[in-house]
Amino acid sequence: MIYLGKIGVILIAITVVCTGCWDRAEINDIALMMASSLDLEEDGRYYGLSQIAVPSRQIDNSPQATKSYFVESGIGTNVQEIVQHEQPKLSRKLFISQRRVLFIGEKLARKGINDIIDHFSRNSLSRLRTYVLIVKGGEGKDAIMTDYPMEFVPSEAVREIEKQSGGMTATFRDLFNAASGEGIEPVLSAIELTPSPQKPKGSEPVKKTFNLTGTAIFKDLKLLGYLDNHDTQLLHWITGKLKQGIIIVQLPNKKNNVSVTLIESKGVIAPTVEGSKVKFAIHLKGKGTIDESNTHLDFSDPKNLHMVEKELEQLVRTETVKLIENVQKKYASDIFGFGDTLHKKNKKAWKKLKPQWKESFAEAEISVDVDFVVTRAGMTGPSLQLREQEITK
Repeated sequence: MIYLGKIGVILIAITVVCTGCWDRAEINDIALMMASSLDLEEDGRYYGLSQIAVPSRQIDNSPQATKSYFVESGIGTNVQEIVQHEQPKLSRKLFISQRRVLFIGEKLARKGINDIIDHFSRNSLSRLRTYVLIVKGGEGKDAIMTDYPMEFVPSEAVREIEKQSGGMTATFRDLFNAASGEGIEPVLSAIELTPSPQKPKGSEPVKKTFNLTGTAIFKDLKLLGYLDNHDTQLLHWITGKLKQGIIIVQLPNKKNNVSVTLIESKGVIAPTVEGSKVKFAIHLKGKGTIDESNTHLDFSDPKNLHMVEKELEQLVRTETVKLIENVQKKYASDIFGFGDTLHKKNKKAWKKLKPQWKESFAEAEISVDVDFVVTRAGMTGPSLQLREQEITK
């Protein structure tokens, strides 16, 4: 009985302490922020928009249903002041934990984002998995106001487009890790608003849609320029973040090409230091399948597969060297993390080179080696429309 009494006292004590979630909020009392945008005003202040979900509209599929979200605005000298300006306009408390996406206008990005990103790590409700995108050639407010027909909330469309991009994404976590790291500069996804192919009716304005258009290059948290989608694919291959991709291989006759889909990729960076000179050997490995061919080749013949592999390796090698040299000369921004690799593998050399790393990176020698294997050539050897005499064995 004494033992049972002690157990009872313990259970009572636990129930007193475990009173549930102290900061719990009822769903009917909060305004769910799904996305936000930031732009730079002429007076130096920041203009922000919040995309807020309207839950009741998201379950109403009738033609008469209005938008499943609305947008509220604020202006301030920092992000928290923007939120404070938005809150008095809302009947519910603004809740930022569900934010999927942050759009940053190009003008603000070029000025620098150092003064606006602290809020997103310091606020306990902010999520580091939120995607961060630069609106190429435009403003964040234009992106957040763009509708998308396949999703209830446009920010969800952008999130899904990012997820489908084969690893070419950037979140707050990626941004903070690179910004605070040794020998690496941040990159963020770039998005454009492109005209929809659907013709407008009457006097309606031309509708625009989202287009993930590559990578925004930063240095000291200031936007310098962009990489297109092809170079972005190479960047993520080098850094080991590429999940999928497509390579179009032009064959020696320059008239025909083969489309190869990447199913596996790996990038290895090996630094060597000779005095004040640093060299980086990059080894790229990959596997893929042939998903389209406008050649007359019979891919059931291993010889033809081997030819495609060699042409692909040469193409990737040439374009990777071109990409790295362009970034070295034009931007001098170590977006590849070469310095980070040197820091991890040769701390003594890094300590010596760190003070002038920007110059050392721009002058570093680069070599690239590529190993690629075509694992499958699709359902057929030659294209089925070819006659026997047209097939190249």
